Amino acid sequence: MTDRDDKRTVEFPERELEALFADMRHETVLPSGGLMERVLADAEAEIMAREAAEAARLAALRAPAKQRHPLMAAMVAALGGWRAVAGLATAGVAGLAIGLGAPSAVTVLATGSYVSGTEAYDTATSEYGIDALLPSFYELAAEG
Repeated sequence: MTDRDDKRTVEFPERELEALFADMRHETVLPSGGLMERVLADAEAEIMAREAAEAARLAALRAPAKQRHPLMAAMVAALGGWRAVAGLATAGVAGLAIGLGAPSAVTVLATGSYVSGTEAYDTATSEYGIDALLPSFYELAAEG
């Protein structure tokens, strides 16, 4: 343990300190009436200001938005809101880009004919199924 030189205990012996605390326990100090009135008036003003701000916020939320096309708003609501419509639009644009920029190997498979070297295979008339005619990854990657 370390030795401490606590000067406060030297200045106030235990008896004097206890007497000071006993005097404070018996004395009840109340704020003045004017102070209490000012505090309560400030509290009332703050409550009224917050209630007015909340009422204005709720009124702004309840105000009907000007809708130019109620049919469009109904369709967007039926699809799940603007986030869902944005996702559908993104998927549509991606599908269109993939469809327009498809490699020729995918296009050949979609039309049903596949040419390998000098032999031509027609899936409708040959015994080969679509599984035998799938291009390899190298052919799809070399397409560019």
